[in-house]
This record gives sequence, structure tokens and C-alpha cells, in this order.
Amino acid sequence: MTTEPDPLLDRVMIRPIALDDADGLKATCWSDRPRDVVVDLLRRAQRLAEQQRGLAVTALRENQPCAFAMLTLWPHCAEISDLIVSEPLRGHRIGTGLIEYLATTARGLGVTVLEIGAALSNPRAIELYRRLGFCDGRVVTLDLASGPEPVLYLYRTVSTPGYCQPVASPR
Repeated sequence: MTTEPDPLLDRVMIRPIALDDADGLKATCWSDRPRDVVVDLLRRAQRLAEQQRGLAVTALRENQPCAFAMLTLWPHCAEISDLIVSEPLRGHRIGTGLIEYLATTARGLGVTVLEIGAALSNPRAIELYRRLGFCDGRVVTLDLASGPEPVLYLYRTVSTPGYCQPVASPR
């Protein structure tokens, strides 16, 4: 399957987060969350980066944060979590760019398996992850702030983006 280039993606820059991104991310991605919750997430991400156990990135459009994703290293795999793209910019390959940026980072850190979770109520995210070579794994019920919800974890080997190779759940 070939995908046409998206000119919007050419005007987006991905970089590691900074605490200064909190207000922009709150405005564009998490308007429903209190500012201190956003700041806490960014601080946690910075601690992971300092400990060389992960990385959080933001996508900038016109120098404003418009998306976020975090990579956390676990003993048997790395997890991409908290992926969010500002509603009006969804469908422009920004989420794909964040995932591939973090997959490249994970590969550089020696990771062999990536996992990513999506609520079963979010079929658009699940389809994106499958399209990017993630394979269905386990389903876990988690509280995603609005009560318990089933979450599908999908897996992908880091060295084979775009190819769905069955990977046993590493956890």
C-alpha cells in the first residue's frame, strides 16, 4: 500500500519534550486535564529520560506542541504510551511520525520488541497500529480516567517496521 505524502507533515518537527511544553500540550491535546496533571506527566517523562529508561516527544507545528508520545523501557520490551494528536490534525501522519521516531530511538537503545496499547473503543488507533506492523496481543482492563475499559496491547519487532511478525507477549 502506498501512501501519498502529506504536506502538513513536512511542516511538523518532532523533538524531545520540555516542561515549557505543558501549556501548549494542555491547550491542544489535553484541555480536559488540569495543568498540574500535564506537568506531572512531563516531569515523569523527563525522569525516565535522565535515567535512560525512556523518552517523551512532542510534535511542533508553527512552534506549538500539537502531539505527544512517550517511550518507556521495560525489562522485556519498550512501550509507547500516552500517544495523542490534536483533534484537528489527526489523519495527517503525525501519530505515525511519533511512533516511528520512538521506534528508531528504541532500536538505538537495543530494544527488540515494542508494545502499544489502545482502548477497544478506539478502533481508529488499533487500525493505525496494525497498519504500522503491530500484531494483536493481550487484552487488559485498565482505568483510563473514565472507568475500567478493555485495552488491546499490540506488539511489533523493532527491526521490521511495517511487517506483522507474531511476537509473544513479553510481559
